[in-house]
Order: sequence, then structure tokens, then C-alpha cells
Amino acid sequence: MTKPIALEKTVVVAGHPRSGTSLTCQLVESGGVSFPSDFEGDQYNQSGYYEMSESKEVSKLLLKEAMTEENTEKMNAVIKRLNDKQGWSGLKLVRVPAIFFYRHVAKKIKMVGVFRKPSNVKASLFKRGISEFPLSWMKNANALIAAYENIERSILISYESLLEKAPHVEEGFEKIEIDFDRTIIDSDQQTQQDSRVFVTEHERRLYERLKELERESCSKTGSRWHRFKV
Repeated sequence: MTKPIALEKTVVVAGHPRSGTSLTCQLVESGGVSFPSDFEGDQYNQSGYYEMSESKEVSKLLLKEAMTEENTEKMNAVIKRLNDKQGWSGLKLVRVPAIFFYRHVAKKIKMVGVFRKPSNVKASLFKRGISEFPLSWMKNANALIAAYENIERSILISYESLLEKAPHVEEGFEKIEIDFDRTIIDSDQQTQQDSRVFVTEHERRLYERLKELERESCSKTGSRWHRFKV
């Protein structure tokens, strides 16, 4: 029987598609984290997508079938590639619940969860000709909250806060010991602003909840901060 390989030192950037995950990966990379990637940039993400083809495929399979023999082998191939990197490696996940399969085998793991106003996410997906991602924004957003609650070294950051260069963004990255290059952030990168695409009341409320947890996760006065500093 195939056993999962231990994941050594990885920073996971997790979030729904078109929520700023690639920009966040770029920031994390500037702090010395290496992302193995198979996809170059294009008109939508000029800096690249920071994803491995194997990790995209195995995320789909893990959420559908969990840790079958075949899926364990495929996940091990992803982990081997991550472990081959010197220092901290980086893994981007847009199927957020898949993070828990990696968390269970991780020796050291950090998470930067990134989210964006759901109306702008939907508008940005429509612009690319995508009517709906297989995993809904609601499911991914709730998985982000669950990951934040279960991974000690984790923060939640909104795409809007990144582009505004809000002070708490630096505080949050400091908490998980990532010193990123602030000059990378360019407010002109935003493709959709104040979209009037319809969102449900549940989506609106969940976004507000994420904003509350963003402030908590990045606050130096929170209990999680003191646990990190021990």
C-alpha cells in the first residue's frame, strides 16, 4: 500500500480563481519561497500562474475520491517536487478544500488565504468566458475559514487590501515570517472594480465575515500572534 510522503516546508497560497492568487504567489515568491510551475503568463496573468499541472489534477481527484491508492501516488509526485526545492516551497491551490490533504502530511506548513469581493470575482470569470468554476465561491470561501482555523501559521488577505497596500497586509506577512517586495503591488493590476453582477445575501455576508477574520488574522494583538512568537 502506498503511504503519503511527508511534506517538508511549504507555503500554500489558497483562494478562488480570479481572487488575486497569482499576485499573492508573486509576493510570497519575493520573500524567498520557490514555486514549481508549469504555466507561463498570458494577458490575464502576465507574471505566470504559479501552478503545477500535477497539483491541479490531483486536487480535483482528491476532492472527488479522497486518498485512493492512485491519488496517493499522484499526491506524492506533487510533494516530491515541492520537497526538491531548497528552503520553503510554494503551492497554489484554487480548490481550497484540497489544502487539508497536504496539511495532514505536512511537517511545516503556512497558508496565505486570499479572497475577493464575489461580484468582482464573477465579473472577472465572465470576462474570461467562464460562467462558473466547478467549486463555488461559497465553498471555497468557507474552506478558507476552516483552513485559517486549523493551520496555526495562516493569514487571510483580501485582494482589495493587497492593491490598497493596507498596513495590516505587511503585519500579516510579518506574522508568518515572509518579507515580501512591496513594489510588486500595482493597483492597475485590478481587472474588475465595483461590478454590479448579482451576488446572493449569503455571499455578501460571507465576504463580510472574511473581512472580519482578515483583521483578526493580521492583528499583532490577537492570541494567534502570541502563539507564533513563543
